[in-house]
Amino acid sequence: MEELGMSSLSKKGQVTIPKEMREALGLKPGDKVVFVTQGDQVFVRRARVKKLSRILESQRPWETGSLEFQRRLREEWQ
Repeated sequence: MEELGMSSLSKKGQVTIPKEMREALGLKPGDKVVFVTQGDQVFVRRARVKKLSRILESQRPWETGSLEFQRRLREEWQ
C-alpha cells in the first residue's frame, strides 16, 4: 500500500484530499467519494454514482404513457 500525502482534520471535521490522491483517483470538483473503514484504517474510493438518465434508459418501457402516469400520480396525491 502506498501513502499518497497527508492532511489535517479541521475544527469542522473536514479533511482536504491531497493532490496526489485526487490525481491517482482521477477526482474532479463535484465528484463523490466513499470512505470505507477496516479496523483503524480508512480507505477512500471514487463513488460509483449512476446518473438517473442512465438508470432509466436501462429500464423496460413503461406500460402507460408519461401523461397517463402523471395523471394517476396527481389522483393519488389528492
